[in-house]
Amino acid sequence: MNRISSPNNSKIKYLNKLYRSRARRKEGCFVLEGKRLIEAAAGGADFEEIFVTPAFFRQKENKNLLDILQKKAVLNVVDEDIFNQSADTVNPQGIMAVVKETEFDKSTFLKKVKRILLLDRIQDPGNMGTIIRTAAASGFDGIIAAKGSVDIYNQKVLRATMGAIFSLPIWQKVDRKRIIDILKSKSDEFEIIAADVNAEEYYFQHSYKDKVIVLIGNEANGLDKNYLELASAEVKIPLAADIESLNAAVAAAILCYEIAKKDYII
Repeated sequence: MNRISSPNNSKIKYLNKLYRSRARRKEGCFVLEGKRLIEAAAGGADFEEIFVTPAFFRQKENKNLLDILQKKAVLNVVDEDIFNQSADTVNPQGIMAVVKETEFDKSTFLKKVKRILLLDRIQDPGNMGTIIRTAAASGFDGIIAAKGSVDIYNQKVLRATMGAIFSLPIWQKVDRKRIIDILKSKSDEFEIIAADVNAEEYYFQHSYKDKVIVLIGNEANGLDKNYLELASAEVKIPLAADIESLNAAVAAAILCYEIAKKDYII
C-alpha cells in the first residue's frame, strides 16, 4: 500500500492524464470512478492501480472489496483534497481505479456472436452508455461503434453503462471502409437490419432471423447512406404527435428487445 499526499506524485499525474481520450488510446487504460462501477469490474477487469481516500480505506463495509482489489493491483491511499481534484464526478465515493482496456480477438469477433449492434457515430455519452447497458441486458453479444462515435471509456459513458461495459465485447473506432467490408462479407450469414424513419415496415411487423446486425444511426443525421444501402431490411418505429424521431438509445432499446423477444416466447 502506498500513501500519496502530493498532487505532483507521478501516479496522480498518470491518473489525471487518462481523463484525456488521446492518452487513453496511447496507454490502453482508462479510469473508473465509484464503488458500483469498480465492484462490477472486480470480477474480470485487469486493474493497474487503485486509489482510495483515507475515509474509504477505514470504512469496514469496504474491506471485502479492498481485499479483492489488493490482490489485483497496487492500492494507493490519497489525501482527500488531491483525490477530489483528480476525480471527474462531484462525488466519486472515495475510490477510483486505473483499468486496462478489455482485449478481445477482433479476427474472431464475428465468429462468436449472433446478435450485434452497429452504432454509427453515436456522439452523446448518455446515449452510448445507455445503449451498451441495454444491449447487454437484452442478450446482444457485441457492439461495433463506428469512427466518430464517442469514446466508450469517456466518464459519462462509463457511468451510464452502470458496469455493463464489462458484459460484452465492444469494438470501437472502426472506420467506414472496414464497416462496409464487414457488412458485405457477412450479408449471407447475418440479416442486416437498419433502423430508419423512412422505412416502409414497422419494427414489429418484421420476422427477424437468428443472426442479426442492427444498425443505429447518428442522433442528428441518421445512418450513413453507405451502410443503409447494404441493409437487407429497414424498419421504423411508429411516431405520433408530429414527433420526427426518437432518441437513439430509446430506438436501440425497442429494437433490441423486439429481437430478443423470441427467446422468451415458448
